[in-house]
Amino acid sequence: MSDQAAYREPPPDAITMPRVVVLVGSSGTGKTTLRRRLVTAGLPADLVVSLDDLRRRARALDLARGRPGRPLQDYSALAARQALRRGDALATFGAGYVADATHLRRRDRRQHVLAAQDTALRAVAVLTPALPVDVLVRRNARRPPDEAVPVEVLERQAHRRSLLSPPMLLEEGFSAVWET
Repeated sequence: MSDQAAYREPPPDAITMPRVVVLVGSSGTGKTTLRRRLVTAGLPADLVVSLDDLRRRARALDLARGRPGRPLQDYSALAARQALRRGDALATFGAGYVADATHLRRRDRRQHVLAAQDTALRAVAVLTPALPVDVLVRRNARRPPDEAVPVEVLERQAHRRSLLSPPMLLEEGFSAVWET
C-alpha cells in the first residue's frame, strides 16, 4: 500500500502540523479563503507563508521609507525570495508551514517538496478547482484595484491549472493531494 493518496475536501482540522502544505490553484479559486479557515481552526498564523502578504509588506516598507509604492505585482520577485527563505527556515526548525500562492509551475511546487524531504516532513498539496476564465475574471473584479490580477495572467493561470491533476502532483513527490 502506498504512502500517497488523493482526497476530496479536507476539513480545516485535517491539516495538522508539522508538514509542508502547498496551496495550488489560479487566483480567485479559494486558496487564501482556505488559509484563513485553517488559521481560524487553530493553525498558528506565523506558519503561513503568503506571497500576497509578503508583497503587501514590501510595499508598506517602501512607503514607510518615503519611496513611492508600486503595484503589488512588482514586488513578486522579492516576495518569492522571502517566501522561499521563510519556508526553508520553518521546515528546518520542524514547524512546517502553509504556502499560500498559485504554485502553478512545477519548479515552484518542487521547492516545497524538497524542503519537506530535506527535513523529514510530509508535503501535502491542496488543489483548488480549475475554473473558467470568466469566473476568475468576475472574482478578480471584487479585489481592490491595486490587488487585481491582469486578465492575461488569469488566462495563463487557468491554462496551467487545467494541466494539473492529483496523480501528477503525487508523482512530483507530494505524499497527499487534497482537492477542494
